[in-house]
Amino acid sequence: MKLRLFFISFTFSIIKILATGQVPDRIIINNKEYKLLNNPLEKYFDEHPDEHPVYGNKDLKEGINEVTTIGTSSNHRGYIATFKIENNILSVVDIKILDVNSDKYEYISVFKKTFGDKKIELNYSGVLIIPQGKLIQSADFGYSSLYDKYQVITVQRDKIVKDKELDQDGFIKFKVDQFEGYKKTEKYKADVKKYLEDWNDSKKSDLSRENTRGMSKKEIAQLKKSYETPPNDEYIDNFLFVIENLDDIIVDY
Repeated sequence: MKLRLFFISFTFSIIKILATGQVPDRIIINNKEYKLLNNPLEKYFDEHPDEHPVYGNKDLKEGINEVTTIGTSSNHRGYIATFKIENNILSVVDIKILDVNSDKYEYISVFKKTFGDKKIELNYSGVLIIPQGKLIQSADFGYSSLYDKYQVITVQRDKIVKDKELDQDGFIKFKVDQFEGYKKTEKYKADVKKYLEDWNDSKKSDLSRENTRGMSKKEIAQLKKSYETPPNDEYIDNFLFVIENLDDIIVDY
């Protein structure tokens, strides 16, 4: 499959023009803390939006010095969660937000304010990706940096059902297999359709009289040439391969 051949070259070329690298959540396994290249709480907050510590409606300021909370370019979700695997069960044990009233760039715990005393059931099904090896290539987009070793864990409704270490080649194969699974979904069809709609909207906007006013004929000709041919299936697939969150696509590895 061409995706496998283009994985590294395309990924590290396209991420240079995309977004900022993200601060990862954390996970504790056997009393040791690791980076977690997934965000299992996002689905929970989608289903319980009022409980989101930054973007929800619940007032978390009382008792923490009227902290003002915001998301940042390096942390779009606005928080850092810490998870723990114990007795083969995934749970959340802490959540921190940025204290912008502090002179220091620091996060403070709002776990109690967010969840109170209730037991949180994440009801998470998907994969957890934990970098375990040496950093091979750094990338300032999401969690796109490449490592030579990973721990991949499959979770079904918070219960660990598979746990395996993968080398770089095994991990790339796993990600490609995930993408092949994603291509069989209705979401893939919708995402391709939206990508092409966005491309056409950009073409219309960029080539509009308002946008090209003041440009030279040569500049306009170059701009028109860049929009001569719509992106092909291969380009769109590689773009979606980098952009899409496929944590809920469970495949064997």
